Amino acid sequence: METMKAVAQPWQCDAMDHMNVRHYSAIFDDASSHFVGQLGGGVEELSSAELGWADVRHVVEFRDEVKAGSLLTVSTRVLKIGRTSLTFCHDLKGLNQNLHATMEVVSVMFDLRARGATSLPGNIRAAAEELLALQSI
Repeated sequence: METMKAVAQPWQCDAMDHMNVRHYSAIFDDASSHFVGQLGGGVEELSSAELGWADVRHVVEFRDEVKAGSLLTVSTRVLKIGRTSLTFCHDLKGLNQNLHATMEVVSVMFDLRARGATSLPGNIRAAAEELLALQSI
């Protein structure tokens, strides 16, 4: 599922003339928000239940540098559904579909009152399972 579109801005580039790693994280973080939101786990849906997401693991692989002006898209896929967590992967690509970077994320459903992990709500689990099934077709 497409979760983000971005443009690499000149101010995001470092002395070596490519996008600095801190900005990859921002793009991936925004993509995560869109991803869980599309599964029914956005801020609007979760706030009344006092739930949120806590990322507990990020693994980033940089494949091809991003230059200023590059048009970027992030697509996201489910890797694993746990009792309290989702593991998913973001792919950051350019217009010609070249893979610039990936980020594997483990995000835990977080009870904001108890300050700890809690079970994924049924609607989010069902949406993630449906996406996972569609990915394998």
